[in-house]
Amino acid sequence: MIRLFVGLKIPDNIKKQVLDLDRNLAGALWKEPEKLHLTLAFVGNIEEPQAEELRQELQYVRFPAFHLSFKEIGYFTKGDLPHHLWVGVAENKALGELQEKISNIVKKLQLNFQDKFKFHPHMTLARLQGTPLSAVLDYVAKNNLFHSDEFLVDHFVLFISHARENGEGKYYTVAEEYPLSLV
Repeated sequence: MIRLFVGLKIPDNIKKQVLDLDRNLAGALWKEPEKLHLTLAFVGNIEEPQAEELRQELQYVRFPAFHLSFKEIGYFTKGDLPHHLWVGVAENKALGELQEKISNIVKKLQLNFQDKFKFHPHMTLARLQGTPLSAVLDYVAKNNLFHSDEFLVDHFVLFISHARENGEGKYYTVAEEYPLSLV
């Protein structure tokens, strides 16, 4: 079995802007810079032949390159408790269209696509453990004017998610990169 997701790599200068945000939030487990990405489709655990079929199908995606930027801080909850802190994406029609194209390929291949939620483009900044809602709301209020520089999205990536041997977390490697056309 191999655990896959399709996403966007984030340029180092944009990661730096995000990492320069205030990190003073009790209970926040901040993402390492190498883990910062934007997920377009979480595929999950699949067999190697299915992974190869997905690799091949993604090569046929034709889509123009586009610009993207991050803005605003938010959070997801599990029940009533804040669970993840994220930075959102400035409104971008092209991103949604690319995500839909990729999701349709995954669905067509009848993979165990985790399509439970409406696509909400974001980059996870931290996992929250026991962080009071009031502290999260204060953090969001202090940092919500964040807006990154714009960057060019000229490819997307098929990532492999690996469990660390010591059982503490995951790391990601690139299985394949797929170029977008420059007009």
